[in-house]
Amino acid sequence: MPTLDTMIVDDEPAARRDLQQVLAAIDGVRVVAQASDAAAARQLARKHRPQLIFMDVQLPGADGFAAIDGIIDERTCVIFTTAYAQFAIRAFEIGAIDYLLKPVDEDRCRRAVERARQQLGKNRAADMVQVVEVEERGAQVRVAAGEITLVTAQGNYLELDYRGGRGLVRNTLEGLLAMLAGHLVQINRSQALRLTAVRSYRGNAQSGVLILLANGTEVAVSRRRVAAVTAALRAAGQQRHEGG
Repeated sequence: MPTLDTMIVDDEPAARRDLQQVLAAIDGVRVVAQASDAAAARQLARKHRPQLIFMDVQLPGADGFAAIDGIIDERTCVIFTTAYAQFAIRAFEIGAIDYLLKPVDEDRCRRAVERARQQLGKNRAADMVQVVEVEERGAQVRVAAGEITLVTAQGNYLELDYRGGRGLVRNTLEGLLAMLAGHLVQINRSQALRLTAVRSYRGNAQSGVLILLANGTEVAVSRRRVAAVTAALRAAGQQRHEGG
């Protein structure tokens, strides 16, 4: 059984301690980080890349729903924890794998972890169906399609940003998009991205749309693609920010 690297996010030290004790009794779970607010959660998620996040709904500054913005993707499952049941519907709407009421019951938590494990297994299998060979620093690296976050055309090559690195592929953007149908969305003449790599976006058809990726990169959507791209972002659960 593969071990799930797990992060706990809760502003109450006692709640974090109690949940850690519950998780200690569940096989195949390793707590690699703990955070008390949204900013720390994002920073630690980028550092540790947890596969499973237990996220408190009510946090100082930004709530748990805002905290997962930009850190959840097919390789990360989120389980929300709270003392209030009224947040459950919203949690599932934004893609949470489960929702636990405090104090967290061990058997209920065990079932939630198993659901996350099954979902991560399905996602991993789907992502590994297609693999791209990328040249990185003189070496050939096999990159799963699901790991690619941004593609930028550079002359006769494509520059691929993916989890853990950046490399080159000799292909056209049109050719790569055809090969990886369903994985990427073209946003302008020379770039395509993975929707789950998006942290937020702002703007509209009149002012132009800018997309902020989870790694801090900002890219522009061409005017002719604004409608299609923003529709895809909304369908993926992304929210427009800054009054766009």
